[in-house]
Amino acid sequence: MLFGRPDEVVRSPTDSGASLSTTWTSNSAALSIAFVPVRGCVAILSAASSLVSYYDILVPQCTEVIASLSTVDASRATHDVVVVGGGLTGLTAAWTLRDRDVLLLEESERFGGRIRSERRGPLSLNLGAHVFGGKATATGRLLDALAIKARDVPGALAALSLDGRLVAGGPVQLLCRLPLSLRERATLARSGLRLRLAVRRYAAVAQERPGESAAARQQRLLDFMDDRSFTSFIGPLPPTIDALYRCTLTRSSGEPEELAAGYGVGYFHLVWNREGGLGRNIPGGPATITDALAAALGPRARRGARVIRIAEQADGVAVTYVRAGERRTVQARAVVVATPADVTRTVVQGLPNETDEALGAIRYGPYVVGAIRTNETEPSPWDGLYAVATPKRSFSMAFNMANVLRGAGPRVPGSSFMVYAAAGLARQLDGLRDEEVAARFVADLNGVFPGVGQHVVETQVLRLDRGLPHPTVGRGRLQTALTRDLGRIALAGDYLGSWYTDTCVATAEAAAASARRFLD
Repeated sequence: MLFGRPDEVVRSPTDSGASLSTTWTSNSAALSIAFVPVRGCVAILSAASSLVSYYDILVPQCTEVIASLSTVDASRATHDVVVVGGGLTGLTAAWTLRDRDVLLLEESERFGGRIRSERRGPLSLNLGAHVFGGKATATGRLLDALAIKARDVPGALAALSLDGRLVAGGPVQLLCRLPLSLRERATLARSGLRLRLAVRRYAAVAQERPGESAAARQQRLLDFMDDRSFTSFIGPLPPTIDALYRCTLTRSSGEPEELAAGYGVGYFHLVWNREGGLGRNIPGGPATITDALAAALGPRARRGARVIRIAEQADGVAVTYVRAGERRTVQARAVVVATPADVTRTVVQGLPNETDEALGAIRYGPYVVGAIRTNETEPSPWDGLYAVATPKRSFSMAFNMANVLRGAGPRVPGSSFMVYAAAGLARQLDGLRDEEVAARFVADLNGVFPGVGQHVVETQVLRLDRGLPHPTVGRGRLQTALTRDLGRIALAGDYLGSWYTDTCVATAEAAAASARRFLD
């Protein structure tokens, strides 16, 4: 356990990090996944307002956050607001409402959902979200409020490894240096130009307009090229060129044939737009965010609490959940539901038909994620790279999480890589044991970065049946039904938009604001 009630002494087992086959799996049921040991521990002792620093991540400024906590008795049967779901969205909503009597219920035995990392000294093993927007974004503002420092990723964000050749640079370098036939080169040039023009149109559509709400901007982006798939937009491609595009697009957990064309174009806008995209990383790991939020909530955030029914009543909302085999019901003046779309439509009673159908139309795809830690001490060829697309491998993308630590000073020993197979590529690994998956990942990483395999000292594997929600063709038409006012019950989560963690944070804040209408 990471946290417990004030009268408990809570410990977290440590891991020596010396095993190559340290693995674990999970089938997430509500944005959150099974418990994982985390190096270092947090103890919350005597009162929710007393925080003991855990693995030296939370900086002194967080005491101001902790001091703002009210002395709410989380065992009460009536609360101002109940938040369902302990991923980034739910934690942000509860933290935003920390001045009120708020209770958060999380089904699993850990908080954080698909944000998942473990610290290893200056390095971190990462198996989830890893890059974030700038200071002006919703996530950036949250990081500032929590006094968490993010750094700009210094390395290349768009490198590519194909058939043993690693190329970093712009489209000219890729076109000239990749091992392609003349026909493949011509197809890449033609399709690349088409994509570049579409990305330019997307950038114009994405531009914020004076006085415009975030909801209006999101609707405009969802409507962009929403009438066809990315495959239909880009046209027929030779297998090798198809593989180049596919390894980037499947980061969404969907295949190009499924994704709305505008969403696929937006993915390349994200990759090519360092300043306006997701170009920051958190030293120490992204779980720093969710751990800080959970620490601030203390005993008001409960793990192991599976919500089975949410029903609005005349004067409030009844939330029924099961914890430690006991069925309990609490009353709230308002509820924020921060669970995946399919879970939301199962537990929330009395949804309007169009909202229920829209939730059922949200699509998620699988991931198999690997974290790989190495112990090299000398400067290495991968030090200047952050993201590498890897077509024709067992994983589609490789990320050098240690890149953010590289600078002018002494080189931090070792590296930490995150790799993953998504969508159809993840399904191809279904029949393999975690040890076999880890071995394949290490072998293919060694193919991308020759020699790295001899330095591997630790691996972890995570399987996610429910990865990112990805907009399919026609997704824009669902938005009105998904975002309609539901009274005392407010929905939040990344399935409500296309801005990843920013959608999590922004919808959490909007849901918290909606809940406040019923508190005063």
